[in-house]
Amino acid sequence: MKIKISMVGDSKFLIKMEYKSALQAVVYSMLDEQFAKWLHDKGFEYEKRSFKLFCFTGFLEQYRFIKETQEFLYPQEVSFCISSPVHQILEQTAKNFAMSNKVDIAGNKLTVNSIEIIPQEKIDSNRIRVNACEPVEVHSTLQKIDGTKKKYYYSPKEKEFSELVNENIRKKWFSFYGEQCPYNLKIEPVNMKYCKERVQNFKASTIKGWTGHFWLEGDPEILKFALDTGIGSSNSAGYGFIETVETHGVRLNCDNDNLCLKR
Repeated sequence: MKIKISMVGDSKFLIKMEYKSALQAVVYSMLDEQFAKWLHDKGFEYEKRSFKLFCFTGFLEQYRFIKETQEFLYPQEVSFCISSPVHQILEQTAKNFAMSNKVDIAGNKLTVNSIEIIPQEKIDSNRIRVNACEPVEVHSTLQKIDGTKKKYYYSPKEKEFSELVNENIRKKWFSFYGEQCPYNLKIEPVNMKYCKERVQNFKASTIKGWTGHFWLEGDPEILKFALDTGIGSSNSAGYGFIETVETHGVRLNCDNDNLCLKR
């Protein structure tokens, strides 16, 4: 399930390109204190891995990029989405956003305007078309000859991209349900020439991922799970948020250069 948080400020506002960490901090601040600490420090475990099992978008409205200051200029009203299979996460964030008079995001004071619950899509097919509203990233950590380590980020053109997305979602499944996942997930670009590599900074790290339209194949249960958790790595840092691309009725339209949500 997903929720959409809409907020309004006193005027248009500027925010640094690397604002996802500030948005992540706001999400954690909207969880009840004890649960937030458990989720941040421990979370849902699989062997040595820990998953937070939530994902979020950046602001969905169109922005203007200010090259001189490396900032985005957003309109007075902005919104973003949070998705998770964990009802406690969505319930607490919705409740605490609703109770907040002002929300401080990187020094910008915003008032919560509305909170919209976006129900889980009905999935009755083994193949769906999705739009990666936020970059999907998967990587391996390689050891160089001198002993130092380097992250290698895979492209959707490489078979490891789909293999690692599948491996990742199966680990999330186990961490959430406590049992081995009986399904596999396959991902492939609808048209590679329309996929775009995105290089972004999150805190002290540079992360590479891909936006665009993808085909997801698998049992409807794992497709629903992927829509809630996000796909690939770094979901709780705002990567891998996906939505179905519908051919009629309500449609999510995320422009990969100027991210926006139209419903």
